[in-house]
Amino acid sequence: MGMDAVELVIRFEDAFGIRIPDEVAEQMTTPRKVTDYVLAQVAVSEESSCLSQQAFYFLRGKFVASMKIPRSDFSPSTRLEDLIPPQRRRQVWAGIKSEIGPSALPDLARPIWLFSTLSFLTVLTFISALLHPWNKAMGSNSAFFLGLLGAVVVGYGGAVVTRPLKRRFRRRYESAGDLAKYLCMYSPQSFKGEKKGWTREQVASVVREVIIDQVGAKDFSEDSHFIDDIRLD
Repeated sequence: MGMDAVELVIRFEDAFGIRIPDEVAEQMTTPRKVTDYVLAQVAVSEESSCLSQQAFYFLRGKFVASMKIPRSDFSPSTRLEDLIPPQRRRQVWAGIKSEIGPSALPDLARPIWLFSTLSFLTVLTFISALLHPWNKAMGSNSAFFLGLLGAVVVGYGGAVVTRPLKRRFRRRYESAGDLAKYLCMYSPQSFKGEKKGWTREQVASVVREVIIDQVGAKDFSEDSHFIDDIRLD
């Protein structure tokens, strides 16, 4: 399997909390075959219900309990920026993530201006090392590796120092409804206990959303071939 295929299999394993052996993964050539295998590994339910709705109700319970807010304050259209004030954001976010799982919620991000500044300084460090007068004596290879080392130090150091400033919600996940979709893709097992079980429709929905998020393809069916039709490497 190519690297893209391996990463997609890992996403399926994380989403459903199962193990997919390599020999099985090689035979899962279509979304339908993935769904069939997952259904054979998880508890199955005949009761039809909307997975994203389950995720939303689960998240609402966690946020209401953690923040002591009325249930009406947490709706699918609620903007997270309005719900959680900046001064409490890291604390609230870390508390809920620790309770329901580190992959259940997306990480907070740095402000765009800060991210751009760190990127600029990292590139500037690399270029400055390459253009420094000592390069004539050191040689191009040594200068390149020295510049690369400097860029890594600046980039990593800047990331560590500015970690407390990660308080912005990521662009794709700015509302409570967006969070429910994220939870369905990355950690549905966190809100679906063994007693609830999975329906085929729910498994197929998660499989499709994971493929879209990981590969970027949207125009495919359950019987589309991962390599020939979805162009998975």
